[in-house]
Amino acid sequence: MSSSVSVTGYEQLKKTLENYGKDKRIFVLFCGEKDSQGHSWCPDCVLAEKPVEETVKSSLPSNGIFIECSVGDRPSWKDPNCPFRTDSKLRLTNIPTLMEWGTTKRLTESQLLDMEMIKILFEED
Repeated sequence: MSSSVSVTGYEQLKKTLENYGKDKRIFVLFCGEKDSQGHSWCPDCVLAEKPVEETVKSSLPSNGIFIECSVGDRPSWKDPNCPFRTDSKLRLTNIPTLMEWGTTKRLTESQLLDMEMIKILFEED
């Protein structure tokens, strides 16, 4: 199974997470939906893409899984009842957000432009 996966939407994320055992460290990057050209409607997501991608390539732990999750289009994301906002395990307030699933560790927005901060998130506690 690849250590890098892309999913779209809340339900697909939940199904994907069920596939991984407790021995894995799962990192999820939440970002705005991409158009047919591969560009997100969220400018911060576009900026974060390169540093996150590079750090995943160089520093993702061997037991790490990286999931890129699209939160949908802008109106879906802006909806206060969006499941990404209301789910008690997520409680997202900004995109892009990179979090380690099942922990309180997360980076948001401009923090994701700093490859050193992303590396620290990937390091063992």
